[in-house]
Amino acid sequence: MEYLQIEGGNRLRGEIRVSGMKNSALPVIFATVLIKDECIIENVPRVSDVFCALDILTSMGARVEWCEKHTVLIDTSWLCGEVKEYEKISKMRASSYLMGVLLARFDSVKIPMPGGCNFGGRPIEQHLKGFCLLGAECLENNGFVEICAKKHLKSTKITLDKISVGATINIVLASVLLDGVTTIDNCAIEPHVDDVICFLNRAGAKVIRKGRRIYCEGVSSLHGVKYRIFPDMIEALTYFTMLGATGGDITLTGVNYEHLSYSAIIFQSMGMCVDSYYDEVRLRAFDRLSGARVVTAPYPFFPTDLHPQFAAMLCFTKDGGEVREEIFPSRFAYISELERMGANITKSNNVARVLPSELYAASTYATDLRAGAALVVGALGASGQSTINNVNYIVRGYEDLTGKISSLGGKIKLLKGE
Repeated sequence: MEYLQIEGGNRLRGEIRVSGMKNSALPVIFATVLIKDECIIENVPRVSDVFCALDILTSMGARVEWCEKHTVLIDTSWLCGEVKEYEKISKMRASSYLMGVLLARFDSVKIPMPGGCNFGGRPIEQHLKGFCLLGAECLENNGFVEICAKKHLKSTKITLDKISVGATINIVLASVLLDGVTTIDNCAIEPHVDDVICFLNRAGAKVIRKGRRIYCEGVSSLHGVKYRIFPDMIEALTYFTMLGATGGDITLTGVNYEHLSYSAIIFQSMGMCVDSYYDEVRLRAFDRLSGARVVTAPYPFFPTDLHPQFAAMLCFTKDGGEVREEIFPSRFAYISELERMGANITKSNNVARVLPSELYAASTYATDLRAGAALVVGALGASGQSTINNVNYIVRGYEDLTGKISSLGGKIKLLKGE
């Protein structure tokens, strides 16, 4: 088993490039199922979830070739409708997008219940509601989801009961090849939703998002396309929290500041200097930041995927603060691991309250992707040499984390245990 070894207490300085957005790359990769032609996807992050998604398509008959380090060619012309990599599907939340694309292309799909990070239930009822309104029959039985078109799927009007990124994307994927216009109200507007829409439109789809409503006018077919994935806003914001814990001066390149702006303003209010240029953001923090209180909410507001990292950073601020979690109420497993390092955090209902803490080295365990990133934030700011186990969670979503942190002067190693 691999683990991270981090020597804390070093300021971060230098420049790194932010990778492509994992949460965009995965649905775009699965969206190629709708296109019986070659697609070339650029700025693809080399993370384990991406490799897993490509393996799933390969096992179904797709041709997958890495053209360059971050560019992959996918051709699903000869794809079969039967999934085979049950174990990989059951461990990856984004495999849920197979439901929309296989339903659209083959009129039916049967897959294991999609998995993902373990921080509470993330049900797929909004996905299934959308498929049913399009005319499909949906069954959940013995850990499998089975969806089939009773006759032919038909465009319709759909209103989501709650904002859901996954359901929004999945309904779009299932609708792009239908006759007529499907509308989706109360849709998610995260950048990765727009990324998928941009990809589909480049391939010949007719999808328009206006605020929290999406219009999807069906087309008869899609064609091959070359497309570049958006930069990863959560990766970029995670480096904000690392700098907040250590202090220093770093520049992030290859970013879209518009995606970061709401959260960046919060960091600025805490005392971090944030200067944005064309596709760069320079961050400077030489004194302890002030505290802050944040509430997670759908984009464009404070992202739930930054909650654990931000809470870890609050330990190193002058005043501490709190994070109120309104998206995934069970997303607090990181607290007990940070407490191993001396963090003074209390949880009350869906609120984590953080007091300024002097963190010290400890052996910790990542419980999910963002919780693992929070432990990295804590270890970088702590005194002494920490270890983080279950590193497989972290590499699911952060490309070359050790290389990037090392280039900034952080002392971090990825080691193999027994």
